[in-house]
Amino acid sequence: MADSELAQQLLQQGEYDDSLRDQTFRFQKKAGQFLVSTSAGQGRAVAKQNSVPLTNEPSVSVAVNWLLGSGTHAQTPLAIQADGTRGIEMRWSSFHGDGKLNVTPDHDEYDSFRAGTLECFGRPMDAMDVRSCIGCHSTVVPPPPLPLTSQTMIANVGCERCHGPRKKHVVLAERGLPEQIKPMIDQHDAGAHMETCSACHRDERSVSPDSTAAERARFQPYGLKKSECYLQSSGELTCSTCHDPHDTTSHDRGQYIQQCQSCHQPQASAICPEEPSGDCIECHMPLTPWTQGIAFHDHWIRIVAGTASHESKTDLEASP
Repeated sequence: MADSELAQQLLQQGEYDDSLRDQTFRFQKKAGQFLVSTSAGQGRAVAKQNSVPLTNEPSVSVAVNWLLGSGTHAQTPLAIQADGTRGIEMRWSSFHGDGKLNVTPDHDEYDSFRAGTLECFGRPMDAMDVRSCIGCHSTVVPPPPLPLTSQTMIANVGCERCHGPRKKHVVLAERGLPEQIKPMIDQHDAGAHMETCSACHRDERSVSPDSTAAERARFQPYGLKKSECYLQSSGELTCSTCHDPHDTTSHDRGQYIQQCQSCHQPQASAICPEEPSGDCIECHMPLTPWTQGIAFHDHWIRIVAGTASHESKTDLEASP
């Protein structure tokens, strides 16, 4: 975090005012650490149970040592103890890569907080939260009780995050013998593909019964696995059918439409009766607002009843 572009922007900015709490966070760098401080008694503080005391001092600070997110949509800082037993997801995040801060999503329940606790800075994280969160943004994370250090883990997502340790496969591939040590992911097994992607992008196992349309749209494997396109593809359709997992998400709408039409166009009975040469994505994968100007395309590919517009909030909210 300390050497990131966001850290430099925040150090120049100096502080951030959280209007929902009437609280100010201050930023500084000391001894190579990015520090965030705030007044412990500041804001609408209330008594809450299960909070972890930080200090009895009137002013408290924490060293922020992790920054999650590519910055394309958002970046959220974390303060995590080296042993991985607890941490804090910061109350504020940077959105759209411009360094402007706003409240981190799903922090509504911390608008009120207990002074002198981890809640002063955001959402407290236990050991399971810490390793689950870091796990999706790293290649290798050690199991407890090993600490989270540069010696025990590989930060950021690399090849082995999905493919596993496959040095022998690379060596044999250079000799023309890659089949002797196969990659961990079977390119011809849709289930294996989906399981790998779902580990971080999440599926039905992460969807609660009272989830909203916006929450469900964030879980792309969940939506895709409900789609007839997936169910009727005999294992041919996976996330990588449309998305190159080794590259950033493409914004070439025409490329996606062409992919849809590669299956639906050859047979007359499969041609869309509403817009046979129109925008498949606009109608069948509606853009669903989430938070802070961020929206996700709902990957439950279907006919949204009653409208051909992505603005059909009623139909989306009615989705199970």
